[in-house]
Amino acid sequence: MTWQDNGQERCLGYLFEFPGRGIFEPNFGKLEVTSAEAKTHNRLLSQGEIEGLDQNCVVGMGGLFYTRKVDGQTRVTTWLGEEVSRNVQVHGNIITFQRKGMGFRGRLRQQEDAFAFRRIPLPAQPGGKGP
Repeated sequence: MTWQDNGQERCLGYLFEFPGRGIFEPNFGKLEVTSAEAKTHNRLLSQGEIEGLDQNCVVGMGGLFYTRKVDGQTRVTTWLGEEVSRNVQVHGNIITFQRKGMGFRGRLRQQEDAFAFRRIPLPAQPGGKGP
C-alpha cells in the first residue's frame, strides 16, 4: 500500500493489527484496511525488502533488519522473520553479515532486535580476486 508524498508514490511501513481497535501504521496511525489486506501488504513488503537488497543495494546504501537466535546462532531477518542471512558475525555491538556476495555492517543496541546497516565492500580474496 502506498501514499502520495510530494508527487512521489511511497510505500507504507509494516501494519500492526490490534484486535478490536483496528490496523495501524507507525507514521499514519489507524488505517481503514482489512486484516487480509494488512497481512498481504506485510508479506509483500518483507519480500520487497529482500529483493531490494539483492537487486539495488550498492556500497553505502542500507536499511533496517532484525536479529533472531535460531539454535544458538544469530540470523538476520525481516520484521516478519523471513531469513536474510545465516552468514552473521557479531563482535561486541558490531554485526556483519553477507548475502549473495555482498557484505553489510551495522550496530546492535542493547535490548533491541532491530538494527540499521549499510553495505560495505568485501575484502579482496587471496590471489587478488574479489569476492
